[in-house]
Amino acid sequence: MNAVTDILDASPAGADGEDRLEFWLELPPGYFPLPLDDIDDTLAAAEANLRELAPEEQQPLLAAVVGTFMVLLEQLQERNGAYCGIGWHTAEDGTVVPSSLVVSIQPFPHKRNPRLVIKDLIDARAQAGEHGQVDVVDLSRGPALFFESVLTLPRPQLPGQPPNEQPDAEVYQLQALVPAADGTKVVAIDFTTPDIPHGPRFRAMMVLMADSVSFTPPPGSEDAGQTARSISQILGGLAP
Repeated sequence: MNAVTDILDASPAGADGEDRLEFWLELPPGYFPLPLDDIDDTLAAAEANLRELAPEEQQPLLAAVVGTFMVLLEQLQERNGAYCGIGWHTAEDGTVVPSSLVVSIQPFPHKRNPRLVIKDLIDARAQAGEHGQVDVVDLSRGPALFFESVLTLPRPQLPGQPPNEQPDAEVYQLQALVPAADGTKVVAIDFTTPDIPHGPRFRAMMVLMADSVSFTPPPGSEDAGQTARSISQILGGLAP
């Protein structure tokens, strides 16, 4: 994938091109992309290959993991998911930090001031009782909303074990919401890691990713590549 890539063309273009759900985004290195197209065939091929390597006692677990991924990816596809990746990066103390990165786009029916769109998004979170750190930041192309929180999630049920045997898990999540200048589209970038202490070090990466979002084709790849290099320098560690 290039540094600047058209990662979503989810709907056909109308005569004037305004109906295209299309945007450009710079993705950081260190992430392994999961399929959001041809999900069934891709995961079936992956499972067949993994079965040749996995020990016999791990076969039921493998089937459960692949099934979980299939449900997750199909839900992301239905919700205009554009990218889903799993990553590993090294922290300053040498710790390997696992994380997931999900990018999606949400269309809105009417043109609005992007700041009003952000206000509505903040109000929606407040009404839903969601708690976290909220920041509105003016980026080079306009305002963006950042929501930082620690979530409690149920652990998936493992084969051969009773339901809810494992305690719930806490994860760190940082979400960036970037509206288009006319308020008709919002790009959501979700970073999640179970390594809560190291989660905040990815704030700079998320700001750079949000600042790279464009709803029109970038004029060239040279300037965009500079941001991609900055993200790489911040992350360091494992290559994709």
